[in-house]
Order: sequence, then structure tokens, then C-alpha cells
Amino acid sequence: MKFNHLMGVVALSAIPTITYADAFDVQELPVSSLSANQFSVSIDNAGLALVSLENPFNPPIDLSLLNVADFPGLSDPEQAALGNFTLNDYQGLAAAFRSNNNNLSTTGQKLASIIGYKTDGTEAEYVSGVDVVRDGTNGFTFSMNIGLEGSVDGDFIIGTSPGAFYPVEYINEAEETVTAVINDFLLRGFVVVNGQTKSLMPVDDTLSGRSETKAINQNLQVVGSSSVMASDPIRTLIDDCNDESITIPLEVCLYQARPRASEQFTRRATVWQLDAQGDTISTQTYGLSFVPAEDDIRNYFNEALDINNQGLAVGVGSVVGEFSLRTLAMRFEDGITTRLLPEEDEPEDSTAGSFAIGINDDGLVAGYQARVVNGSTVAAKLFVYDTNTETLNFPSDFFISSNTFPRDINNNGIIVGDAEVDARQNPRPRAAFMYDIAKDEFTDLNTMIACDSPYTLVSANSINDNNEILVDAVIVKTQRNILGEPALNSDGEQFTQSSVVALKLTPTGAAAPICELGEAELEASERQGASNSLVFVMFLLSILGFRRIKR
Repeated sequence: MKFNHLMGVVALSAIPTITYADAFDVQELPVSSLSANQFSVSIDNAGLALVSLENPFNPPIDLSLLNVADFPGLSDPEQAALGNFTLNDYQGLAAAFRSNNNNLSTTGQKLASIIGYKTDGTEAEYVSGVDVVRDGTNGFTFSMNIGLEGSVDGDFIIGTSPGAFYPVEYINEAEETVTAVINDFLLRGFVVVNGQTKSLMPVDDTLSGRSETKAINQNLQVVGSSSVMASDPIRTLIDDCNDESITIPLEVCLYQARPRASEQFTRRATVWQLDAQGDTISTQTYGLSFVPAEDDIRNYFNEALDINNQGLAVGVGSVVGEFSLRTLAMRFEDGITTRLLPEEDEPEDSTAGSFAIGINDDGLVAGYQARVVNGSTVAAKLFVYDTNTETLNFPSDFFISSNTFPRDINNNGIIVGDAEVDARQNPRPRAAFMYDIAKDEFTDLNTMIACDSPYTLVSANSINDNNEILVDAVIVKTQRNILGEPALNSDGEQFTQSSVVALKLTPTGAAAPICELGEAELEASERQGASNSLVFVMFLLSILGFRRIKR
């Protein structure tokens, strides 16, 4: 095969920038009033955007599950029992119930830390997934963390979620009435079609199994992973719950067992073929790329992360080397799993692993490889692999030891993601980038928006075939409390904080703006300029190579 390694370039803010790409208009998606932080997920060709909300405002409190005696710190327990909360009490209860969820406790209400919304840019709607409506919350429970992944044509929204939580009342050994709050599965993929949710079942559903979705194509093929076999330890957990000595209800015991079993399942890359109603027509799983030794009892895995419209899927999987066990980029096609990159391009002594995160309809794969740079430093480096010509490229990014993570690739050959932008700071700041394969241009998206923009773009997570990009951005804004109202300090004054918001970038067709450096940047440039002659030469060489790098 061919191998073309494009050397990384070190760029400094003191050095001028050459601009080639078009500018973008910026739209903050209409979910910022729903939580303090929002994160972009995906945007399809119909313009439907999916976002995740962290710790949403106004979470519902189920009074039927609230025992104020369990919360001695409540300032007014009598009123709290009636649902009349002080602000501090409300915040404390919500934090406790979110902790119950994350710790998989059997007691007390559960509240999600992450939920999903869909938006067309004008209106936003909760993607309930497997959530249910209950009287105690006067609507949806918002009890489980829902991870959205993608959609097709403004519909067929896929994601992964635990089951909805519900109460189970029983008498314990002390003859006390106890209410456990549990669910029936730990992780399950789903698809929402016309407002109806359909589960994507694992191949093996012992102890409920587990399935996860990652991507969907136009042919309604969903890829991800599912449990295909339960290990002996899992069966032991089930047997223990069925033992006559167990005094709690079986469903409560199984709920407690599932977290311990989660990593004991044998998981394999899976393709679910759906029909127009979202029902599963067929399920195909992929084996490993190698045959383990007969006495090798390690639990290997693989997982598909994306699939193009030709049915070629890519992802990751376990590989046993001479010296180590690594996770490497995989190709899944026609029932066969193979390593995506040839062995000579992933030597054990200089690469620690690789991930194929996306593939377009031209067979171009975006991924990253953990590889040794500068002699000893290991960094995640963006790669582009052409499955047609078997050509592997490592584009130049912000600097040679920058950790660069691609997040998506579209059918125009544009990759988006995030990367470290300054090696001199600790921790290194990150910026959203766009890489145009045909033009070999690596662009800091912050240079593509208005000079006076209040946003700092830190990660680009999705791009559709209209070159519309969803990004995460940091902005300083008024801090809000759990009610979504401005928070006040002890003097009754509002104050600000840095928040993450989800933005949509739309190409304008105009040239990117040329922005002047601020005074602080100019002073930093003058202090650093005298000692950077070698770096300056490297930068000039990068200009001659038509690389677009901006600090």
C-alpha cells in the first residue's frame, strides 16, 4: 500500500495567518434556556440537530418517592414534603437524585444528568426515548441519562439509554416497608420514528444484555454493538439472585447485579436493519479480526462506529500483538471483520492504538492513531484512509504533538473535530477544526466567524452534506440557578460564568474575516518573537506547502 506521512507543523500566535476557507454564520441553538451547558451531537441533511443538555433546569421532584427524613439538611422539611421548596432545598434534592442515578442506588428518586433534545433551529423538543409519563412527576420522569447519536432525514433518531426507573415496594427483613427505585436494563439502543420509540435488542439478552447505537445510514442500517454471549460470572449472578436465601424481590436483586455484569458480556459490532416503521428486520454481528488461542479467556470486543450508504462500516476492536493488547481501527463488511490499517502502519513499538470514527460514501475514513512523536511523546493524530486506493495520510495539524480528534466526516470530504492549539499552556487549550481533504487545508474554525464573536469554538462534532457544522462553544454569560433564573450572590447581584453552548455554523460563501490582534496578543507576540526564528522558518515552509494553520 501507499503511505504518505504529512509532517506536523508548529504554529504560534505571533505569526500571520493565511486564510483560504469560507466564513460561517453562527446560530446558537434554541436550547440555552433549558440548562447551563449544552453539547452538540449531530446534524443531518434535513437540518435536524440533536443536542445533549447537562443538568437541565426545573427537574421534576416525585413527592411519592421523597422521604424528608432522609434529608436532615433541609431548611423547611414540612414544606418540602408538600412540594414547596426553598431554592437551596430544591438544588440539594436534585443533586442527590442525580447522584442516585449515577451511583445506581436502589433508594430514592432518580434524575438524569444528561438528556437529549432535537431542534430545527427554531423550536426544540425533548427526545424521550424509552422515558415514560408518570403521575408522580406530572409528565416524563427524566430519570435516565439518554445519549443521542444521530438521525436521518429529520427522523429516525437513534440513541442509547438505560431503562426508565419505577418503584418497587416490599417488606424487608426488619418487617419495614421499603421502596426501591429500579429499572429493567442498563443500556439499550433505540430508534425514534414519528414519535414512536423502538428498542434495538441485543443478540443475547441474558440479564437484559446490552446494546448501543452509534450511527445510521440512509438505508436505515444502524450500527453499534450488542452483547452476544453471557459469561459464567453473569450466570452466577443470576443464580445468586434466584437463591432461596435472598430476601429482596428478584427484580431488585437483578438491578443490583447488572452494573457488576456490564463488562462481563461478550460484545460484538452489530448492524440492525430497520424497516420504514423502525422495526428491526434483521440483526448481523461481526466476529473478531483474529482467532484467540484456545486457552485465551480474555474478553475481547469490537464495535462499529459508522456506516456509509454502501453498507461499509468502520469502528474499533481488540487485537492481540506480540507484546500488548491494543484497540485498533476495524473494517466491517459482508460479515467479515478486518483491520482497517495494514500491520506495517501500526507497529507495536510506536503506536498505542487507533480508532476509525467515520466513513463517507466515497470510502474515505476519518480516524486517529495514538503514535509516538518527537521521539517519545505519544499523541493522537488525525488520519485519512482511502479504502479504494489503500492510501493512508496523516495531515498536518496545529503542532506536532497536538492531540487531534476527528468527530465526523461528510460526503464532501470535510472532517471536523477538536485539537490542542497551544503547546505552551498547561492544560493545552482546544479548538474546533475543519479539515478539507481535497484542498489539504486544516482550519481553526474560530478564524471563520466574526471577529467580534463572543464565542470560543472548542469542538466541532458533526457536519452534514450542506457543510453545516454543529460545534460546542464557550461563552461568558449570566449564571443561572436550578430554576433557570439569574443566580444572585450574597449581595443580591448577578454574576457570570463560562458556559458551553451548542452552535450551528452555516457557510456564507464569503471570505473569512481578517481580524486584528488585541493588545494582549500583540504584547505576547513581541515577547515571543525573538526566540522563535526556527519555528518561523517551519511556518514559512508550511505556507509554501499550502497548509492553513491558525493559532
